[in-house]
Amino acid sequence: MNSPLIKKIVAIIVGIAVFAILVFGYFTIFGTRAADFEPRDVIVSNIEKNSVRATWATGVDSQGVVEYGTTPTALNFFAPEPTKTKTHTIDLTLLSPNTTYYFDIRVGDTKYDNGGVPWTFTTKGIEASVITPSATPTQPFDSAQAKPTPIQRLKISDGTEGCTETDCNKIKSKLGKGCSTQDYMKCLRKPTTSP
Repeated sequence: MNSPLIKKIVAIIVGIAVFAILVFGYFTIFGTRAADFEPRDVIVSNIEKNSVRATWATGVDSQGVVEYGTTPTALNFFAPEPTKTKTHTIDLTLLSPNTTYYFDIRVGDTKYDNGGVPWTFTTKGIEASVITPSATPTQPFDSAQAKPTPIQRLKISDGTEGCTETDCNKIKSKLGKGCSTQDYMKCLRKPTTSP
């Protein structure tokens, strides 16, 4: 047992065991990085007059909550995910037609947004239709001709298209139509001058 070869082998085995324990302890204590929880590829799709679908991905299994509302400073509604996953999908329902909504995503105690401003979407409006009597019978629904709603991608203005409005309410009414949430947030942060 006093052989130098046996002592070297025992020392190597003990060293490997200590290294494994230290690595396991590090990940147990410090966990995963915060960047693994950060939402990526946030997409709003299936936009209807009363609902939308929000999807995103994370680097690790997590459970998020979408916080949303009709103003960027008051996100008073919540839609939590039921389980932990890496690919997240939440349907936001009971929305008002033709209304702009703002949202962020909370994972644990950390709130994630779109570079300092909430993400945004606008629901579809109610189409007004006039029913007139017709001698022509209506066509039956043909599912082969039905087209799915395309995925709506969030577009962030880089400032080159330019929102020419200076009134915050006008900017808010033109969100997604030449003005971005960044333009709106900049307007809200401008100091007001009194005459």
